[in-house]
Amino acid sequence: MDGGKLIYDTSVYLEILRSKTFAGSLRPRYEADIPSTFFSSVVIQELLAGATDRLKRAVVEGLYRPFKRNRRIVSPGDTTWEEAGRLAGSFVNDLLIALSARGVGARVVTLNADDFTLIRRYVAFGLEILRV
Repeated sequence: MDGGKLIYDTSVYLEILRSKTFAGSLRPRYEADIPSTFFSSVVIQELLAGATDRLKRAVVEGLYRPFKRNRRIVSPGDTTWEEAGRLAGSFVNDLLIALSARGVGARVVTLNADDFTLIRRYVAFGLEILRV
C-alpha cells in the first residue's frame, strides 16, 4: 500500500497472538511499518478487556508499551466521540478507531473487512484490509 501513518486494528493483534503462522508472515511488514505506526487507545482497551489473567495482560502491554514510551498512542478526542455518537451502531469501537486514524492522517490496517468497509461508506478514512 501507499506510505503514510498506520493504525493496526484489534483484529490484527488478536490474529498475531492466536496464530504463529500469521505472526510470522506479517512480521517483516510490521517491522518495516513501525516508523509510521501508531497504536489506538481503543485497541488497547479491547485487547486488555480480553486479557483474562496477568500473563495475558503482560503480553498485551508488551504490544503497546513501546508506542506509549514514544508518545505514539492515538486517543479519540471530544469531537471524535461526538461524531461516533452520531454515527455509531453496535460497532462504536471500530468507528472510534477509524475516526482516530483519520484524525492523525493514518490508515487503519485490519482483518475486519465487514465493519470497516461499512464504516467507510459513511466516513472517509484510509483503510487496508489484510487477508489471513
